[in-house]
Parts: sequence; C-alpha cells; structure tokens
Amino acid sequence: MDPVRPTSDNQRNALKNGTLPEIEEVRPGIHAIALNMPGMQPRYAFSYAILAGGESRAVHLIDAGLDTDENWAALSSALAGLGREISDIATVTLTHLHFDHTGLANRIREASGAIVRMHAAEAAAVREGLQFSAGHDVGDMLGQWGVPTQFRAELLAIATARADFGSAVTIDSEITDGDLLQLGDYQARVIHTPGHTTGHLCLAVESAGVVFTGDHVLPVINPGIALGGRRAADPLGEYYASLERLAPYADAEVLPGHGFRFTSLGARSAEIRAHHEARTAQAVRLLAAEPGLGVWDLASKLSWTGGWDALPIVSRISALAQTDMHRARVLAAAQ
Repeated sequence: MDPVRPTSDNQRNALKNGTLPEIEEVRPGIHAIALNMPGMQPRYAFSYAILAGGESRAVHLIDAGLDTDENWAALSSALAGLGREISDIATVTLTHLHFDHTGLANRIREASGAIVRMHAAEAAAVREGLQFSAGHDVGDMLGQWGVPTQFRAELLAIATARADFGSAVTIDSEITDGDLLQLGDYQARVIHTPGHTTGHLCLAVESAGVVFTGDHVLPVINPGIALGGRRAADPLGEYYASLERLAPYADAEVLPGHGFRFTSLGARSAEIRAHHEARTAQAVRLLAAEPGLGVWDLASKLSWTGGWDALPIVSRISALAQTDMHRARVLAAAQ
C-alpha cells in the first residue's frame, strides 16, 4: 500500500496558505473547482466538473459547494473557462446532505434542468429535516451530556443554526449502493459509506484510478461522525465498516470534498481509524480511573488539537457528539 502523499502542490499550498486553489484538471475532462466557505474551516469545498467528450456539451457535477452569490459567479466563471455554461450541467451528484456540499444544487437545477441526486438514505434524512442531526435533539442531549448551564444557550443556538442552514435541497433521483453512473466518458460506481452522515456515498471511477470521497476520507481533517440522518446504534463501528468497504480501492488517488487530492486511500483510511481507536483507548483509561465521568467531563479530559479549552465553541457540539460515541462504545464493551 502506498503511503499518504499529496498529489497536487496547487491544492496543498492553497490549504496551507488559507487561499483558494486554482481550478485543476485532475484527469482528462475531470476538473476540481474550489468554492469558498467564508469564515469557516476548512476554507473551501470542492465541486468536481466532469465534461462529456465529443460533440456533447454536458457537464456532470459532483457536489455543489456553499450557496452564495460569490460561489455562483465562481462556478459560472470556471465553467466558462472550460467552454461550458451553467445551463450545460446535466446532473449534480451529492456525496451527502451538508450545506457546504448541496448549497448551489437548487439554483443549478432551476437554471439548467439538471437532475439532482443523492443516496436514498440521505434523501430520507433531508425529508425528515435531519441535515445536521445534533440540532434535532440537542436541547435534551446537552442535559444528558452534563454540559454546564452557562454554555447551553450558546451551544443550542449553534446546533439549531447548523440544522436550519439554507433550504433543503430538492432531490430528483435517489441512488443506492452498487449503482453505476455515467458521468461523461467515465463510469462511476456508487459506494454507500455511512458514518459522517447516514447516507453518505463515495464514487469510484476505476478506469481513472480515483475515488471521490466527499467528507468520508479527508487528507488532514479526521471527519466527524453521525452528523446527519438517523444515528446508528454504533456510529463508530458503522464508520469503520464503511472504511473497509473501500478496501478494493486502497491504492486509488482520493478526490476529497476539502483539502487536497492525495494517495493512497488505504493508508489514509488506516490513519483515520487509528486516530479514533486511540481516542477510544484514551476514553477506556479515563473511565477506568473515574467510572462516573459524563460526556462533558470526559470530553474536557480527552486530547484535542490545541486542547479542550482552546476548542472553539462552534466545534464543541461535534466534539461532544464524538465523545458520546466513544464513551458509549467503552461502556458497551464493558458489559
């Protein structure tokens, strides 16, 4: 298995410098377009434009960025540079339901008549209003997690804003695991990879040696888990199983939703799993020493980048949800 290695200096340097990478052709006819996420981390999300060959002007998008006028203009400009227009977009395939991936889909659909599609489980979550599941029940969860009273109002406001951000995307077609999608001259296999969200999917283009991973596998960030849709009984176990489903593509180059493209998928998947398993092991030690630790107190003792006290308040909902999963896994194993 190849080690984890960036395969785009353009994208890697942009991430490092806090800028947007230039549009890049990653394979013949496949172009990575970075769309801005102002005031957020990561700084941008990728929309991938796949151009049909021959006389066809059809464009097939994978993910659609954040819904802003700036991104609408940027996507239009990028397509113009490729000799295409928004009206040429034939399909928009969404890896998952978060607003930084679905944002422009409704506008594109209205302007071009494009077919917008996502996994059936994800479409069901959209219908249920579970775009960011923590916001659905976080009022009750804050108490169960033992969050101090002085932090609850702010955390609840953040979670609710995340849940309600933007309008729900309109879905024309629901796809499922194993489906084959014709994207211009390429055929992509749908791989259902629940974990980050219930209906997250990856797309493997075997002829090009690439996998579009959305937020399932990222080059630097360890993706959050159970952040949309109905939560599984064991979200971490579900995520590990999804990583294993990508094992046939272990040596593939990754075209992620954020960051930079890299190789290899197998090596990075192993790194991410090791990160989560190390956190579970840390939770085991902490709970062995203090069996009564609640989620808030356990989270404050776990290792976070920069430390718990420096973790931005906007990140603490996800951190608490992740801690809850690790704690539940430890307690279940002890029974």
